[in-house]
Amino acid sequence: MSDKFKHWDQVYQTKDHKQVSWHQTHATLSLAWILEHTQPSDAIIDVGCGVSILADELLEKGYQNLSLLELSSSALDTLKARLAQYPNQPTFYNVNILEFEPEDGYDLWHDRAVFHFLTKPDERQLYLHKLKQYLKPKGYFLLATFAPDGPTQCSELDIEQYDVAKISVLLGEDFQLIKTSNEQHPHPNGSMQSFNYFLFQRR
Repeated sequence: MSDKFKHWDQVYQTKDHKQVSWHQTHATLSLAWILEHTQPSDAIIDVGCGVSILADELLEKGYQNLSLLELSSSALDTLKARLAQYPNQPTFYNVNILEFEPEDGYDLWHDRAVFHFLTKPDERQLYLHKLKQYLKPKGYFLLATFAPDGPTQCSELDIEQYDVAKISVLLGEDFQLIKTSNEQHPHPNGSMQSFNYFLFQRR
């Protein structure tokens, strides 16, 4: 098991899931934008799903084709147990997104706080290669990262902050910006974390 898998397994095995800094009781902008731009039959992947409530909320809305990708097998085990009540079971992937090779493409690719952990240019380019390889034409890329006025680390790891100009340059002309928004996310310790959300459509 690589260091990245071990790191995130330790996070989910040793911390109260409701006390991690990225915890949400409701998936806020992610859910709203997905409901606005997709249909329940669309293929959606949540990259770095953790134990997020997003899958529960989409399944409750009748979504039928969810894929959940996560480095931590402990987090996936928690999700599998929690989501067992739903008839339309997601497909679970315990894999690094940089090594991901699914059989089919996706109508929407959701990433809340994975991409900003890729601090090396070669990792970012490989991620974007995977995105372009598996996101369908006219598909949506919904990304949330720490904003320039947000944290510089998360879970003892360095991150890369993004604004709309910076992420647009990386994505290039293959993607059209649909909307962007800032969210002040409440940390369980009482502080606030500044996230930027971006919705792009593949041309």
